[in-house]
Amino acid sequence: MSVPSAPPPPPALPERVEPERLREMDGAALEAQEEELRRAERAARAAMAPYDRVLREIRARREEVATERRRRDRAERHASRMAVRAGAASGTMPSLAEALLAEPPPVADDRPLGGVRAHLSTGGEVGFGYPSRPGAISFTDGRQTRSATTWGEARRLYADGWEPGAPGIPGVRVHLAGTLVERVVTAGEVVIAPG
Repeated sequence: MSVPSAPPPPPALPERVEPERLREMDGAALEAQEEELRRAERAARAAMAPYDRVLREIRARREEVATERRRRDRAERHASRMAVRAGAASGTMPSLAEALLAEPPPVADDRPLGGVRAHLSTGGEVGFGYPSRPGAISFTDGRQTRSATTWGEARRLYADGWEPGAPGIPGVRVHLAGTLVERVVTAGEVVIAPG
Protein backbone atom coordinates (compact mmCIF):
# COMPACT_ATOMS: atom_id res chain seq x y z
CA MET A 1 0.00 0.00 0.00
CA SER A 2 1.47 3.32 -1.02
CA VAL A 3 1.74 6.11 1.51
CA PRO A 4 0.07 9.28 0.20
CA SER A 5 2.47 12.16 -0.24
CA ALA A 6 1.78 15.50 1.34
CA PRO A 7 -0.15 17.83 -0.97
CA PRO A 8 1.76 20.75 -2.41
CA PRO A 9 1.28 24.06 -0.61
CA PRO A 10 -1.41 26.34 -2.04
CA PRO A 11 -0.35 29.20 -4.33
CA ALA A 12 0.80 32.30 -2.48
CA LEU A 13 -1.73 35.06 -1.95
CA PRO A 14 -0.83 38.59 -2.89
CA GLU A 15 -0.27 40.88 0.05
CA ARG A 16 -3.53 42.34 1.37
CA VAL A 17 -4.10 46.04 0.94
CA GLU A 18 -6.06 47.66 3.75
CA PRO A 19 -9.33 49.39 2.75
CA GLU A 20 -7.94 52.80 3.83
CA ARG A 21 -5.00 52.40 1.39
CA LEU A 22 -7.39 51.29 -1.39
CA ARG A 23 -9.22 54.63 -1.04
CA GLU A 24 -5.95 56.46 -1.65
CA MET A 25 -5.03 54.51 -4.84
CA ASP A 26 -5.66 55.86 -8.32
CA GLY A 27 -7.49 53.85 -11.01
CA ALA A 28 -4.37 52.26 -12.47
CA ALA A 29 -3.20 51.04 -9.06
CA LEU A 30 -6.66 49.57 -8.34
CA GLU A 31 -6.60 47.84 -11.75
CA ALA A 32 -3.15 46.40 -10.98
CA GLN A 33 -4.40 45.19 -7.57
CA GLU A 34 -7.43 43.51 -9.22
CA GLU A 35 -5.25 41.86 -11.89
CA GLU A 36 -2.91 40.49 -9.23
CA LEU A 37 -5.90 38.92 -7.42
CA ARG A 38 -7.15 37.44 -10.72
CA ARG A 39 -3.73 35.84 -11.32
CA ALA A 40 -3.79 34.36 -7.79
CA GLU A 41 -7.31 33.01 -8.38
CA ARG A 42 -6.26 31.38 -11.69
CA ALA A 43 -3.25 29.81 -9.98
CA ALA A 44 -5.47 28.45 -7.15
CA ARG A 45 -8.01 27.04 -9.64
CA ALA A 46 -5.21 25.41 -11.65
CA ALA A 47 -3.80 23.87 -8.47
CA MET A 48 -7.28 22.59 -7.50
CA ALA A 49 -8.13 21.12 -10.92
CA PRO A 50 -6.60 17.66 -10.30
CA TYR A 51 -8.38 17.43 -6.94
CA ASP A 52 -11.68 18.52 -8.52
CA ARG A 53 -11.33 15.73 -11.10
CA VAL A 54 -10.63 13.20 -8.35
CA LEU A 55 -13.61 14.44 -6.32
CA ARG A 56 -15.93 14.20 -9.36
CA GLU A 57 -14.73 10.64 -10.00
CA ILE A 58 -15.23 9.70 -6.33
CA ARG A 59 -18.78 11.13 -6.39
CA ALA A 60 -19.59 9.22 -9.60
CA ARG A 61 -18.30 5.95 -8.14
CA ARG A 62 -20.22 6.49 -4.89
CA GLU A 63 -23.40 7.01 -6.94
CA GLU A 64 -22.72 3.74 -8.79
CA VAL A 65 -22.40 1.92 -5.45
CA ALA A 66 -25.58 3.62 -4.14
CA THR A 67 -27.45 2.62 -7.32
CA GLU A 68 -26.40 -1.01 -6.85
CA ARG A 69 -27.52 -0.91 -3.20
CA ARG A 70 -30.94 0.46 -4.23
CA ARG A 71 -31.24 -2.23 -6.93
CA ARG A 72 -30.50 -4.96 -4.38
CA ASP A 73 -32.93 -3.46 -1.85
CA ARG A 74 -35.68 -3.43 -4.50
CA ALA A 75 -34.89 -7.05 -5.43
CA GLU A 76 -35.01 -8.12 -1.75
CA ARG A 77 -38.35 -6.34 -1.19
CA HIS A 78 -39.76 -7.95 -4.33
CA ALA A 79 -38.53 -11.41 -3.29
CA SER A 80 -40.01 -10.92 0.18
CA ARG A 81 -43.39 -9.90 -1.26
CA MET A 82 -43.35 -12.90 -3.62
CA ALA A 83 -42.55 -15.22 -0.69
CA VAL A 84 -45.52 -13.82 1.25
CA ARG A 85 -47.80 -14.26 -1.77
CA ALA A 86 -46.60 -17.83 -2.21
CA GLY A 87 -47.09 -18.51 1.54
CA ALA A 88 -50.61 -17.09 1.41
CA ALA A 89 -51.46 -19.15 -1.67
CA SER A 90 -50.02 -22.39 -0.26
CA GLY A 91 -51.59 -21.98 3.18
CA THR A 92 -48.28 -21.87 5.08
CA MET A 93 -49.21 -18.32 6.03
CA PRO A 94 -52.84 -18.48 7.18
CA SER A 95 -55.20 -15.54 6.90
CA LEU A 96 -55.97 -13.69 10.13
CA ALA A 97 -59.46 -15.22 10.16
CA GLU A 98 -58.02 -18.75 9.83
CA ALA A 99 -55.22 -18.12 12.32
CA LEU A 100 -57.59 -16.83 15.02
CA LEU A 101 -59.51 -20.14 14.92
CA ALA A 102 -56.55 -22.47 14.27
CA GLU A 103 -55.70 -25.26 16.71
CA PRO A 104 -52.96 -25.25 17.74
CA PRO A 105 -52.62 -21.47 17.35
CA PRO A 106 -49.82 -20.33 15.02
CA VAL A 107 -48.84 -17.64 17.55
CA ALA A 108 -48.50 -17.91 21.35
CA ASP A 109 -51.53 -16.52 23.21
CA ASP A 110 -49.44 -14.22 25.40
CA ARG A 111 -47.73 -12.59 22.42
CA PRO A 112 -48.52 -8.87 22.02
CA LEU A 113 -50.14 -8.06 18.68
CA GLY A 114 -47.36 -5.53 18.10
CA GLY A 115 -44.95 -8.47 17.90
CA VAL A 116 -46.99 -10.56 15.45
CA ARG A 117 -45.58 -10.51 11.92
CA ALA A 118 -48.46 -9.80 9.56
CA HIS A 119 -48.64 -9.03 5.85
CA LEU A 120 -51.27 -8.11 3.34
CA SER A 121 -51.94 -11.11 1.12
CA THR A 122 -50.39 -9.03 -1.69
CA GLY A 123 -47.07 -9.06 0.20
CA GLY A 124 -46.64 -5.77 2.08
CA GLU A 125 -45.76 -6.00 5.79
CA VAL A 126 -48.31 -4.39 8.12
CA GLY A 127 -48.84 -3.70 11.78
CA PHE A 128 -52.18 -3.87 13.55
CA GLY A 129 -53.93 -0.68 14.66
CA TYR A 130 -53.13 2.95 14.01
CA PRO A 131 -49.53 3.95 13.22
CA SER A 132 -49.58 6.26 16.27
CA ARG A 133 -51.12 3.52 18.50
CA PRO A 134 -49.93 0.20 17.05
CA GLY A 135 -50.49 -3.29 18.36
CA ALA A 136 -54.27 -3.53 18.77
CA ILE A 137 -57.22 -5.02 16.90
CA SER A 138 -60.71 -3.66 17.55
CA PHE A 139 -63.59 -6.14 17.71
CA THR A 140 -67.31 -5.43 17.71
CA ASP A 141 -70.50 -7.31 18.48
CA GLY A 142 -72.42 -4.80 16.39
CA ARG A 143 -73.11 -2.45 19.30
CA GLN A 144 -69.95 -2.31 21.43
CA THR A 145 -66.25 -2.28 20.70
CA ARG A 146 -63.45 -4.06 22.52
CA SER A 147 -59.77 -3.86 21.84
CA ALA A 148 -57.37 -6.82 21.91
CA THR A 149 -53.66 -6.24 22.45
CA THR A 150 -52.48 -9.87 22.69
CA TRP A 151 -53.02 -12.83 20.38
CA GLY A 152 -54.94 -14.69 23.11
CA GLU A 153 -57.38 -11.79 23.66
CA ALA A 154 -58.01 -11.58 19.91
CA ARG A 155 -58.62 -15.35 19.72
CA ARG A 156 -61.08 -15.27 22.65
CA LEU A 157 -63.09 -12.37 21.24
CA TYR A 158 -63.22 -13.96 17.78
CA ALA A 159 -64.24 -17.34 19.23
CA ASP A 160 -67.03 -15.58 21.18
CA GLY A 161 -68.49 -14.24 17.91
CA TRP A 162 -66.99 -10.74 17.94
CA GLU A 163 -65.89 -9.56 14.50
CA PRO A 164 -62.87 -7.39 13.71
CA GLY A 165 -63.89 -3.76 13.28
CA ALA A 166 -66.21 -1.23 14.88
CA PRO A 167 -69.99 -0.82 14.67
CA GLY A 168 -70.72 -0.01 11.03
CA ILE A 169 -67.03 -0.35 10.02
CA PRO A 170 -66.14 -4.03 9.55
CA GLY A 171 -62.52 -5.05 9.05
CA VAL A 172 -59.07 -4.91 10.54
CA ARG A 173 -57.28 -1.57 10.80
CA VAL A 174 -53.66 -1.99 9.69
CA HIS A 175 -50.82 0.34 8.81
CA LEU A 176 -48.00 -0.33 6.39
CA ALA A 177 -44.87 -1.10 8.40
CA GLY A 178 -42.66 1.93 8.92
CA THR A 179 -45.19 4.40 7.51
CA LEU A 180 -48.22 6.43 8.56
CA VAL A 181 -50.31 4.85 5.77
CA GLU A 182 -53.27 2.98 7.22
CA ARG A 183 -56.40 1.27 5.96
CA VAL A 184 -59.16 -1.11 6.95
CA VAL A 185 -59.04 -4.54 5.27
CA THR A 186 -60.92 -7.79 5.72
CA ALA A 187 -59.52 -10.49 8.00
CA GLY A 188 -58.97 -12.60 4.88
CA GLU A 189 -56.66 -9.99 3.33
CA VAL A 190 -54.15 -10.19 6.21
CA VAL A 191 -51.87 -13.24 6.55
CA ILE A 192 -49.88 -14.21 9.63
CA ALA A 193 -46.30 -15.45 9.72
CA PRO A 194 -46.39 -18.36 12.21
CA GLY A 195 -44.07 -18.34 15.21
